[in-house]
Amino acid sequence: MKKIFFTLLLVVISFTLQSQNIADKPKISVLGSGSVSVFPNAASITLQLTHVKPTLREAVNENQQTMKLIRQIVLRYVKDTTEIKTSLITTDKATRWDSKLDKDIFLGFRSNQKIIFTILDLDKIQDLTEELLKTKFQRIERISYFNTNFQEHYKKAEELAVADALETTRRLAKHSDVQLGKILTLSSNKSPNDSNVRINTEEFETYGKGMGGRGVSSSGELIKYSVSVNLQTEILN
Repeated sequence: MKKIFFTLLLVVISFTLQSQNIADKPKISVLGSGSVSVFPNAASITLQLTHVKPTLREAVNENQQTMKLIRQIVLRYVKDTTEIKTSLITTDKATRWDSKLDKDIFLGFRSNQKIIFTILDLDKIQDLTEELLKTKFQRIERISYFNTNFQEHYKKAEELAVADALETTRRLAKHSDVQLGKILTLSSNKSPNDSNVRINTEEFETYGKGMGGRGVSSSGELIKYSVSVNLQTEILN
C-alpha cells in the first residue's frame, strides 16, 4: 500500500513540476478554428397520433388501425426495423372549456401514441411523407436532420483548426522575430465522439384528417461542424 502511495505521489509531483515548467517558459499561445459545412443525409421523424372517440375502446381501436397503416408505409422506406420506435398508447378524457357554461365539457376519450423512425435516404422523404399524410395521424411533431458521417466531419474540422493555429503561430513568430521551439500544449474543444449536430424543423399539424397533399422535402440547410484548438508553442529566444 505504501509503495502504491509513493508511486502516486511521484506521479503527482512529476505532473506538477511539468506544469510549472511549461507555465514558466516563454511561449506563444493561439486559438485556431476550423469548420466543415455539409448537407444532411438522414432524418429522424416523430409522428404524434391522437384520436378522440365517444368510448375508450373506439379511441384505442382507431389509434391501433392508424398505427398499423403508418408502420406498413414506413417499412417500405426504412429497412432497419431497429430504427423504428413506437411508444405505448396513453389514454385520458378529452374536454373543452365552455365560457358560457363556465365549466369543462366532456368531448370523449382520447388516445395518444408516438412513432419515431429514421430515414437514411432523403431523396425519398417527400414520397414517404406524402403517403403518411393520407393516414389519420395528428401531427409531425419533429423532423430532425443530421449527417451520418459526422465523426469524419469533426475530424476534418479539427485538422483545419490545428492547421490554422500552426499558421497563426508561425506568422506571429515571424513578425515578432522570435525562434520557435517545440509545441508545449495542444487541446481541442471537441471530440469526434461528441454528439451529432442536428437541424430541427417546426411541427406540422394535420388534425388527424388524412388530408393528403404534398410531402415534406429534404432540408436545404447546411450543417456546420466547428472545432477550436488551443496551441502553446515554446519561444527559444
